[in-house]
Amino acid sequence: MSLSKQLGLGFFLVLFIVFMSSIWVNVSNTREYIEYQLSSHAQDTATSLGLSIMPHLESEEGLPIIDTMTNAIFDRGYYQEITLYNGEDEVLIRKINTQTLDDVPAWFVDLFTIEAPKSNTELNTGWTIAGRLEVISNPGFGYQQLWSNAKATFSVISIIFVFGLFFVYALVKMITRPLKDVALQAEKMSDKHFEKVSRVPKTKELKQFVLAINVMSTKLGKLFMQLNKQSEQYRRFAYSDVVTEVGNRRAFDLAFEQLLRDEQHHSQGFLLIIRGTSLQNINEHIGINEGDSYLKKICEETKQICSQHFSHFSIYRIAGADFAVLLEDIEKPKCESLVEALAANFKRIEKSEYQLGTAHIGATEFQYSDNYHAAMERADSALAIAATLPSQWQFASNITIKQSNSEWRGQILQLIDEAKADFAAQPLIMPNSKVEYSEWFARMKRKDTGEMVPMSQLIPASVRLNYSEELDKMLFSNAFALLKAKNGRVGLNVSRLSSLSPNFQSWLLSKLNEEPDIAKRLVLEIPERALVNSAQTLNMFAQQLKALGVSITLEHYGAQLAGFIHLKELQPDYLKLDGRFTANIHEQQDNQLFVESLLAIAHGLNIKIIAEMVESSAESDWLKDAGVDFQQGYFIAAPRLVQDEQ
Repeated sequence: MSLSKQLGLGFFLVLFIVFMSSIWVNVSNTREYIEYQLSSHAQDTATSLGLSIMPHLESEEGLPIIDTMTNAIFDRGYYQEITLYNGEDEVLIRKINTQTLDDVPAWFVDLFTIEAPKSNTELNTGWTIAGRLEVISNPGFGYQQLWSNAKATFSVISIIFVFGLFFVYALVKMITRPLKDVALQAEKMSDKHFEKVSRVPKTKELKQFVLAINVMSTKLGKLFMQLNKQSEQYRRFAYSDVVTEVGNRRAFDLAFEQLLRDEQHHSQGFLLIIRGTSLQNINEHIGINEGDSYLKKICEETKQICSQHFSHFSIYRIAGADFAVLLEDIEKPKCESLVEALAANFKRIEKSEYQLGTAHIGATEFQYSDNYHAAMERADSALAIAATLPSQWQFASNITIKQSNSEWRGQILQLIDEAKADFAAQPLIMPNSKVEYSEWFARMKRKDTGEMVPMSQLIPASVRLNYSEELDKMLFSNAFALLKAKNGRVGLNVSRLSSLSPNFQSWLLSKLNEEPDIAKRLVLEIPERALVNSAQTLNMFAQQLKALGVSITLEHYGAQLAGFIHLKELQPDYLKLDGRFTANIHEQQDNQLFVESLLAIAHGLNIKIIAEMVESSAESDWLKDAGVDFQQGYFIAAPRLVQDEQ
């Protein structure tokens, strides 16, 4: 029972006891007074009537006169009985009132009984006792008066009782409202929303309590902001370039290697190396400050042109004058158009001090399972050739593409029409070997040959040809059908484009509304890069999913160097560390510091941390000791067909 109910009930019981006691005492006192009045009245009547009839007692004709005089008094109704006795105590005259009470409840008469007072007076003639007169007052009038008084008392005290209840209600509200505000504030503080209680009570003790909580909230908020700031500063120091504020070589190596080994998304795209050819000359003849401005200019122009041609790209400064741009899921004609625009813009901003031009561009295509060093060598070779060309850009020799876009379009449409897919499940395991949930990976076969479709080519092709949303719908429908016959929680991956598509969002929410049991067991894994330019849209979608019972995992966290602010806004249930931070983490001090900082902040927000791509016992042991909640990878458990799971 809540404190407000306990206080309210306690005050109510006290008021009720006071209410009933007041009525009882008042009615009891009134009854005693009425009994006294009736007794006094009976005695006065006996005395006065006795004196009046005494002269007629010895007369033979006196009895009728006495009877007449007695009737005159008795007929007024105030007496229950009047009896005249002679000297031998024989009844000479007896008058009895047989009227009953109709306007007083019987229960009231039984509860507050009035004893009818009996008064006697002796009648004498000289020195001789001639008789005795007995008068008993009628309690009926007393009951009527007592009942009227009880009703009036009940009405008045009831009004006071009602006002008392309203006062008690207001008092309880005044006491409990600050407590409720503080409890709500504490809940918000647990979610790292450090707000103050705006309604400060005037009661001294409650005011001190609320103000103390507000002070604590302010201090904790400052402490958390300081921790966030320190973590952001560390991230910038470890993974950002000081001059241009884009990712540095360490960030590029981690990001590019992750793309090449990402078995889940099978990334495909282009790598651009942009070299500021005049940096050394500017530094030597003009100064380092002008050299820094030159680098910033190249960086800003690159970001501006890339954003005009492509919605998602990553830029890094990988050496003194070299920048790297990663473009995922883009067709070569679009990439060529982008490179031409970059080269043209670099020529446009050339100055006389740029003696060797603004910049040269070397480009190469990459895909999942490529060798990192081989890809970099191709880009460097293209860059060397670009330095000799008037266009100032060059693509490396193309990677062999097994199927054309038209062939892929037909293949994807056929797969969507067939609407068949298998899934392999890989568990996410706690340090005590308990499975939190299993992530399902799609597997599809060609109908004509029975061969497995290479996901490393299918997924990029579906993005290129704008079929990723339809493919996701088909895969989710198949997964939901399998889930009906399976137990446990399951994680399903959604592409960045689908997660931000209003059409896909509406479709998925509708499906989950129809399948509430599946919704409660579903963990939707959304890539962190979906937050880069669409955080508000994704936050709204996530809140709708959570309302249905769906859990949210933000996967590949750290790949985009996004700010921690997204965690506070999105409030995902899980954060899945990008695999580049897991690789050899027991030897990588920089990655260890980042993971430890992330653990402190995420756990403060009640977000659990998942480490993916755990491939060795050394990695697993370090992650376990650091406090990572769950681990996933071939060292933990290899994927198994869903049909084979027990």
